[in-house]
Amino acid sequence: MQFILPVESIVQKKGGVVLYDPGSNKILKQYVHDKQGGRPVRVGWRGGQLYDQYIIVTDWSELHYFNVKKWKYERSFKKDTFKNLHNIGIYDDKLYVINTGLNIIEMFKNPLEPEFEKIIYIDLKHPNCIAFKKERIFVTCLGHGDTPNSEGVVELNSGKRIFEDEFSCHDGIFHGNDFYLTHTSQGAILEFKDLCNKKIPISPTNIIKIGAGKGWWRGMIIVEDVVYVFASDGYRKKKATIRMATVNLKTMARTKINLPVVDGIHWDTIYQPNFYT
Repeated sequence: MQFILPVESIVQKKGGVVLYDPGSNKILKQYVHDKQGGRPVRVGWRGGQLYDQYIIVTDWSELHYFNVKKWKYERSFKKDTFKNLHNIGIYDDKLYVINTGLNIIEMFKNPLEPEFEKIIYIDLKHPNCIAFKKERIFVTCLGHGDTPNSEGVVELNSGKRIFEDEFSCHDGIFHGNDFYLTHTSQGAILEFKDLCNKKIPISPTNIIKIGAGKGWWRGMIIVEDVVYVFASDGYRKKKATIRMATVNLKTMARTKINLPVVDGIHWDTIYQPNFYT
């Protein structure tokens, strides 16, 4: 089992892609992208998703197309409205770009050669992640400190929130019919059993403690009933390292480990891990 990890280092002003083996805790390959159009990187690479032979990754104002099979950077895609992009989602061959700076989702046909289709407006603030299941679409929003009641998870189809309480959540993903959220600042994961078949709002079925110390927990993937979730040991720290925690959803067994540092690049953030075979 291997992961493709879009990564960023805010301090070192670099973005990139890492091929990571969680079993051996080894970085097998690492691509570092420290230039964008001839200028220094403003921020690194953020959320991304595997599609065809590419991982399509966001940064502040562009989409980047990295060919995983060739392990080669190929091109970028820009649009004047892109501002503080955080993530993407691909569903039914449509590309959903999370434009966090404008609190909107921009939808495109043809993910490999995007053709703009429409804008979807979000009532909450700071959207981070998008999840799809059985024609239902959920967007996770971290909120804005100056705007009360601006955080949560909204269903785009109905405009309703999943829950009424406010949780500082960053990642929302499905595993089967169940939905999982990183309760980012609290070092926990919220579990919503069979969410895709239930009416909302509802309360979390369980609150699962990650049990791997403090940190800004974001970047989560679930493989064979094991949650893999990531945090930095010092966000914006000069020599940060990424921490990975696991939680077995059946046994509740937990592990934690620091990812290695390769070639002096101290990645401090992982937005969206991808399972790679």
